[in-house]
Amino acid sequence: MKKISLVLFMIAANGLSAQMLMMGGDEFEIGGVNYSNVPNLGDTEVTNFGADVGLARPFGKGFLGIRINYQNFDFSFNESTNIIDFSTYENMNLVQANVFYRRPLKNSWSMTISFGSSLISNFEGDISTEDFVINTIGLLSKKWGDRGRHSVLSFGALYGTQFGQPTLLPVVSFRQKLNEQWSYSIGLPITGINYKINKKNRLSFTLQPQGIYGNNSGEVLFESGTLTNSKLQYNALRTGISYRYKILPFLSALVEGGYLPLVNLRILDKDNNEIYDFNPDSSAYFNVGLRFGIDMKKSNSKNDSDEN
Repeated sequence: MKKISLVLFMIAANGLSAQMLMMGGDEFEIGGVNYSNVPNLGDTEVTNFGADVGLARPFGKGFLGIRINYQNFDFSFNESTNIIDFSTYENMNLVQANVFYRRPLKNSWSMTISFGSSLISNFEGDISTEDFVINTIGLLSKKWGDRGRHSVLSFGALYGTQFGQPTLLPVVSFRQKLNEQWSYSIGLPITGINYKINKKNRLSFTLQPQGIYGNNSGEVLFESGTLTNSKLQYNALRTGISYRYKILPFLSALVEGGYLPLVNLRILDKDNNEIYDFNPDSSAYFNVGLRFGIDMKKSNSKNDSDEN
């Protein structure tokens, strides 16, 4: 059986609503749940609960898949310092659906396309186009080597909220698997190092931008007047160390902790003019979760054996 690596798009597995690209590897993640907390951004605490699920299947010469993700964000503002009422910004919901397609090309090249939409709102008023953000990514990748040791160069562009407001960003990434234990990635959106201790234990260090851009669909009274469809922009640079333990062949537990050295938390009007800046401090964070997956290395070996 011809070996084709799967591509999976995950949104906010760490609970901060970052869009993360997971390419290749021996495990295809079907989905999972997570809970995270950022305890002290100055006068603000952020908690998050999320769940996601994805499926993929062969389609023509490639793979076609879908991923659905839900995230709930709770912002606890210090009311004693509020000069206006921020209560309608405290609860933001994200519902996202992405369709992705990956097709191998000649000479170890491959093409990846993902397109989807995010509904990010506090649901205070009627749902409108202001509650939706388009998210898309297009990549070309070149691979050298085999499964035991290989390198992958990827480049393209994405449109998303990694830096707060929806922005078109370049994607350049170089990933290398050195051996069965060590691998690393350098570039945007993810830079990191992975160490597989054994079959059940894995450590990772990652550095990546993350952000949300939530719409307040209700009316808010500011000094400048009443605003509708104002935005809560929250984005950060996340540095963290995660530990993953495989409980069962299809189930893993994830524990992650780290630091947010650069954070932005603002309220914007519908034209993206700044209304209020919370001036957040840097903060530690933690995240726990469960991930469900399929070991593609074993599946490929079984399929090859069955075909033979």
